[in-house]
Amino acid sequence: MESKRILLVDDEPAITSALTVILQRAGYDTAVAATGADALTHFAAPPDLVILDIMLPDMDGYQVCRAIRQHPTYVPILMLTARDTLPDKVLGLELGADAYLTKPFAPGELLAQVRALFRLVGQMEGGTGEVILRCGPLTLFPDLRRMELQGTEVELTPKEYALLHLFMQRPGYVFGRETLLREVWGYEFLGDSRTVDVHIQRLRAKIEKDSSQPELLLTVRGFGYRLVGAST
Repeated sequence: MESKRILLVDDEPAITSALTVILQRAGYDTAVAATGADALTHFAAPPDLVILDIMLPDMDGYQVCRAIRQHPTYVPILMLTARDTLPDKVLGLELGADAYLTKPFAPGELLAQVRALFRLVGQMEGGTGEVILRCGPLTLFPDLRRMELQGTEVELTPKEYALLHLFMQRPGYVFGRETLLREVWGYEFLGDSRTVDVHIQRLRAKIEKDSSQPELLLTVRGFGYRLVGAST
């Protein structure tokens, strides 16, 4: 099987050198970009994953993240940065990052996040033999990794798809934030549950008539979320 290629975007040689050693020992190929502009040149043949710093010399990582999300190929993004405030994390997730890890980091946690992101992409690409799931106006085709809203296909990111798939398997069931982090992110997430809230907001924007007044994916105050609607 061909090795996954991970693009490291950071202007600190000590960080990219350490990441290169950690990732290559784990069996991944790596490429390095020290600027945002250099990073975007790698998308002529997109990498399989991007590890992205926020503080870059020519543009910030948020701008790079936004530009990557405009590319037709979906590439998971792990933001790795010393900026650890909640607003920084929320902004990164809202712009399309899939996960957020702060420096200094433990190699094991980094690899766990990388593997979890690759599992999500693999789930999006591979068939499962599962039956079609329906809930209200939503239809999920697991073998095709496709979702339709009232018969119109809606494009989802891997994490949005994984969240919706979990909800549609058990409509009406209330999922706590920690449960969603464990089931969707695939590891014991060390961070704020705001991560779930941001992804729920992005999912609502795609499936609700008015995401500010959701009718399908409801908040259960103080606990988590549930999907309502008749299932078939």
